[in-house]
Amino acid sequence: MVTIEVLRGDITTIEADAIVNAANSALLGGGGVDGAIHRAGGPRILDECRRLRVTTLPDGLPAGDAVATTAGNLPARWVIHTVGPVYSATEDRSAVLRSAYTSSLAVADELGARTVAFPLISAGVYGWPHRDAVHQAVTAVRGARTTVERVVFVAFDEAMAALLREELTVLTTAEDLAERLGSARAPVLLDVRWALGDPDGRAHYERGHIPGAVYVDMETELAAPAAPEFGRHPLPTAAALQDSARRWGIRGGDAVVVYDATGNTAAARAWWLLRWAGVADVRLLDGGLAAWTAAGRGLESGPGRVRAPGDVVLGAGHLPVIDADAAANWSSRGVLLDARAGERYRGEVEPVDPRSGHIPGAISAPTSDNLDGAERFADVETLRRRFAALGVDGTAPVAVYCGSGVSAAHEVAALAVAGIEAALYPGSWSQWSNDPSRPAATGPTP
Repeated sequence: MVTIEVLRGDITTIEADAIVNAANSALLGGGGVDGAIHRAGGPRILDECRRLRVTTLPDGLPAGDAVATTAGNLPARWVIHTVGPVYSATEDRSAVLRSAYTSSLAVADELGARTVAFPLISAGVYGWPHRDAVHQAVTAVRGARTTVERVVFVAFDEAMAALLREELTVLTTAEDLAERLGSARAPVLLDVRWALGDPDGRAHYERGHIPGAVYVDMETELAAPAAPEFGRHPLPTAAALQDSARRWGIRGGDAVVVYDATGNTAAARAWWLLRWAGVADVRLLDGGLAAWTAAGRGLESGPGRVRAPGDVVLGAGHLPVIDADAAANWSSRGVLLDARAGERYRGEVEPVDPRSGHIPGAISAPTSDNLDGAERFADVETLRRRFAALGVDGTAPVAVYCGSGVSAAHEVAALAVAGIEAALYPGSWSQWSNDPSRPAATGPTP
């Protein structure tokens, strides 16, 4: 799974397996990043580019394609040259811009590169609006099938770095959502009203929802049928989720915002599933429905508007998951968090599953502790302190489970807000506790 980082600085000084050059089709150097890389890397880069022009690219490198050369004197092994499109206000060239990133990652895969540093392609003299250049870059990298483990976006100034950090965030505010809903590229808005004792949220949705929101059913659209061997909310297949996402009106490249009325503990399941299936831009409305109304925004009632079917293509595997065997041994190599309420972890109560207790070695981390009094996520530093106190120090891998893979997604989201990647155990306690061969621990300690 690729990890994305943001740095402000000079890409020619970045230590990486490969750095990407926003070149022109001639491959003979130029201004901006292109010229800086050639100057810092020395003549060997240009010599290889000239050989490529003679041997394989007599007409130059097409926009959206990529090719590699030596890195010369740079602190990298390779330079991957790609050509971004010139921005046009009358022609949508965003697919070509995304291809510049995915083609570069494909070349990196062929080279065996594990760390790749990118500039913001087409964001300089090619005139691409900065906010959309950032959106296309993050969308392309998040959606790519790649063996690259770490991507670093190198911003040339603090304003660009801020745009990148904003694009990578998990959350959006009511004010930002209202502005985006009024724009030409409005996000698809999903309402996931659900609770453990109140699983059918449609009646709540019809009484009042954010205008334009589509109702999503947890039990039938965000899970496969329950079964003891898989748990109460098994992951749907990518094909089934794709069918649902198209019914919701999601098209390729669309942004999605998800909310509920319970601190995003249900909405996070949709956030996680769509990210897992390859939708790059999915955000949670921080504070959910209450934040929207508190901001003075109105609701609409009834069955909702009919959206045109979408065409999104989904595929599993864009976020990490673990199974029961991995969960059994996880505490020996990392941190396993139990996102359920403390009394369920301790084995004092068990309202829905066959046995009480927790997976041996797991640490109690109730997902409710991720929220403030207004059911918004705590700020980044507060979340980092919380997880550090639970043993999450950034050096060991983290995995999360809950009762059935719903509130665990909320914990994964909170960890992501804090800048920490975590795997999810979809079967969670509902699968584990149905297997009599799996041990159960009780009490307040792992």
